[in-house]
Amino acid sequence: MAQRVDPVSDAFRCYEWLPPVRWNRCPPVRFLTNAYLREESPNSHVVEQRVEWLYALDVHCNSFFPAFILLYVVHYFVSPLLVAHGFFPVLLSNLLFMVAISYYNYLNFLGYDVLPFLDRTTFFLYPIGLVIILSPLLILTGFNPTRYLMSIYFRS
Repeated sequence: MAQRVDPVSDAFRCYEWLPPVRWNRCPPVRFLTNAYLREESPNSHVVEQRVEWLYALDVHCNSFFPAFILLYVVHYFVSPLLVAHGFFPVLLSNLLFMVAISYYNYLNFLGYDVLPFLDRTTFFLYPIGLVIILSPLLILTGFNPTRYLMSIYFRS
């Protein structure tokens, strides 16, 4: 028996959870920068500066755009290759996700590094080390992020 496929409902189901997940990252990052990464000024005549919510959102959106291009546009065109079984699709899929996540974090670092009142902004580069450590492990275990996300997006 053939299952009825509705492309409109599949598209809505595919993107229904993405904006809350993406936009909910800005307040914790803003709290982190304001609470722990601000440079303490010894002079009491300096105006206290904080990271604004809109600046955090702007940094996030500017950092997310290249990741969006990689994980949604490029991923769409190479997905027939990436969902196949074997080592090569697993390797390519993990590399695509590794590059996108690392580049997102690097651009996030650059966005906060230009603020003169923030100290220790290299904190934003730490997830890249985690990605570099986890990627070979995921490749060796045969985990394919493309197949995993496709199963989430298009489950019945």
